Amino acid sequence: MSKRAHYQPSPVPEYTGNPLIEALPPILSEDDAGAAMANFPPTPGDERHLSKEVRLHLVNRIRSLVQPLPIHLELESTISSLLRSGYVARNPMRPETMRHLYGLSTGRNSSTGFISTASTTSLTGLSGMGKTTALNSVLSLYPQTIEHVRYQGKEFVHTQIVWLKLECPYDGSLSGLCHAFFRAVDKALGQEDRYASRYRARGGIEEMILRMTQLASTYFIGALFIDELQHLNRAKVGGQENMLNFFVNLINSIGIPVVFVGTNSMVKLFADVLRNARRACGHGTHYFQEPKADDPTWDMLVDVALDYQWVQQPVELTPEIKDALYEYTQGVTDFLVKLLMLGQRYAIQAKIETLNPQVFSHVFNTKMRLLKPALEVLKSRDPEKMSKFDDLLPPDEILNEMLSEKEPTLSLDMLAGLRRSKPDTRPAAQPSPATPLHDEPSRPTSRMATRPAEQPASALIAAREDTRSALIEVGWLASDPLEFSETYAVANAP
Repeated sequence: MSKRAHYQPSPVPEYTGNPLIEALPPILSEDDAGAAMANFPPTPGDERHLSKEVRLHLVNRIRSLVQPLPIHLELESTISSLLRSGYVARNPMRPETMRHLYGLSTGRNSSTGFISTASTTSLTGLSGMGKTTALNSVLSLYPQTIEHVRYQGKEFVHTQIVWLKLECPYDGSLSGLCHAFFRAVDKALGQEDRYASRYRARGGIEEMILRMTQLASTYFIGALFIDELQHLNRAKVGGQENMLNFFVNLINSIGIPVVFVGTNSMVKLFADVLRNARRACGHGTHYFQEPKADDPTWDMLVDVALDYQWVQQPVELTPEIKDALYEYTQGVTDFLVKLLMLGQRYAIQAKIETLNPQVFSHVFNTKMRLLKPALEVLKSRDPEKMSKFDDLLPPDEILNEMLSEKEPTLSLDMLAGLRRSKPDTRPAAQPSPATPLHDEPSRPTSRMATRPAEQPASALIAAREDTRSALIEVGWLASDPLEFSETYAVANAP
């Protein structure tokens, strides 16, 4: 979305007199940010009386539900700061900025005295925990492009790209990233194939990187968001280093903040960037951790989600319903949405017209059976078992927290107030009749790799700063996690 620049003075002195910052939306309070990111689609109401064929389509509406959580507010505040601070050293009203841009556009790397103010951050967590949804919610608060004409009475004709989001190629190749970058620029400008076709037809990797550098500086890209960064683990020899060096160059030499998004297996890649980028640790890491069964965030999520029942006998959030939902999702938000959608589809088609633990059990064992091996490991909360699935192994600080059994605390009063107030039109909860369903018996888990018994491994891991090295030392971390994961999934397939 593009808009005409409208400048508002910033209360932060470092941002004053910078059109790239003053054209951005104002800095939001937590209340305003939470309200802006929330999305509560219409609840069913009278739609429960529609035909089953129609209701089977309406259950898809739950996909668009967005209930802001504390992690959303933290992410919004981080990106708000990251965008603006990255522009501080790139003020186009300063002569030194224009000299630096000229050097980049001509490919001359002569010293211009440019000192980057860019930083970086990362979003990591299990697949399905809502990282991309949260990021998209934050980015929706900003126009992607801004058209400048005049600033403070002076001519300033310029197109500013506030943010650019692209996915790391599946094979982790730098050439694939370059092509994705050109396509994303074309999309942001609303000009199909302006750059993508031009730079695809000529030049090698070095030429494309040079063109990316020139475009990033010419359009004053506010921040670059790289999703699915775990794909970089598949890069050929030397590919990881080349791409990480490219990111470091964007941050340090051009001054563009870079945000990395991916599953847990990308954490070590991100750590490499932190060690090499001079200003890359300013905004830390945001870990989307799956909530525990007694976590207040889980209560909030399931309570909101159960407002979206198209069965004719909707149920309230009882302890039995809550336990069943957690049992078959382990707090993963994407699994929760799928379980509620598939549960309602089954209940409507089978003319049960209500949700109960038996319905959820049947759906999980028939429609979600491929998730069972990973969920069993996740349910165990055992670092030894989780280490066999590379993407399930959490970052070091979370792993150490698990080993020391610390309990996180959250305050959700403000976020709970975001929910729209509406009269409770749902019927009182009634005991659900027993539903004769034929659930498949759960299979026993496969034999896991045994660890050395010479000393308590948990004590050794907790005492080491490098948790992953300790896991390898005690024999908990497989040399090829991907190969083990595939073997384990096949052995435990229903």
